[in-house]
Amino acid sequence: MTDSSSTKNKVHNVHDRFFRASMNHPSVAIDFIQHNFPKKIIQALNISTLKPLKQSFINRDLQEYYSDIVFSCELAEKPAYLTLLIEHQSTPDKMMAFRVHQYLFGLLGNHRKQYPKKLLPAVCSLVFYHGETTPYPYSLSLQDCFDDPLNLMSEFFYQDIALVDVNQLSDEALKQQEWIGPVTRALKHIRQQEMAPYALDILASLHWPISQYEGKELLHLFLNYMFNEGNIKDIDSFMKSSSEQLSSPIRREMMTFAEQMEERGILKGMQKGILEGEARGEAKGKKEGKVEGEIRLLEKQIKLKFPDAKAVSLAHLSLDQLELIGQRILTCDRLEEVLKGI
Repeated sequence: MTDSSSTKNKVHNVHDRFFRASMNHPSVAIDFIQHNFPKKIIQALNISTLKPLKQSFINRDLQEYYSDIVFSCELAEKPAYLTLLIEHQSTPDKMMAFRVHQYLFGLLGNHRKQYPKKLLPAVCSLVFYHGETTPYPYSLSLQDCFDDPLNLMSEFFYQDIALVDVNQLSDEALKQQEWIGPVTRALKHIRQQEMAPYALDILASLHWPISQYEGKELLHLFLNYMFNEGNIKDIDSFMKSSSEQLSSPIRREMMTFAEQMEERGILKGMQKGILEGEARGEAKGKKEGKVEGEIRLLEKQIKLKFPDAKAVSLAHLSLDQLELIGQRILTCDRLEEVLKGI
């Protein structure tokens, strides 16, 4: 007894091999392209540049549905691809439009890896279908692949990508956003040569309910981010200014945070490395200062959370690895889990 799936695959392979073998002949390929691709493409196509590629861009998910023939070429004197997807299935697929776009982005992703500094080339794709059901019964529009009563995807695909550029948002407008505003402002100003005045202004305008867990947790996240990634060149002046400008609840939490983590000593070590690096005009010195500060901070955190654990050395780790440890300390209950895979 013959397995039905293997029989179908055999039939598909027979059709596929016949068509692909025929298209290997330049005269057949050119004739097919000239008769089936859009006139706009044919008029701009430099036939002499048409070159079949041996590489397939069909990923594992699409192998059941298609094989491909790809030509590199020039359209209007620019590099481009013409692709032909050969439909394997004898029954139509209502998600075909989605699968074609899935394929095209795979092809373009591969091109991007080979030529990372260049713009993407134009791609024109055509599906060759010879199934039993005809005419093709399903929509060929990508929009119709979505259950989308508000037509959102049409706007997404045919309009500019929505983008939030934090540098274009005014601080006054962000101050009106109770929860996300302080987070956005921190990200906006974190690269300032002197972070202190921006940090104080953000803290002074906070509306987070510090007496509640969520507000307190967010404040600690902000302080940790500001001290580790921001440039505060005079810690003593910053702490003095905070006592004069900030509300009692925020000032109290910040002082408690600093005392618990021994931040002032750690930050001075970081500050020294940053200033020495800047004095030498080297980014390396600044990075080394941050690494040293991160190591000291993590050593204290580990000691506080895992007092019975054996001391570990973090000196050989990169900044990315140290940051990963810092994230794990918040959620892991055992030091072995924190250090797993590092």
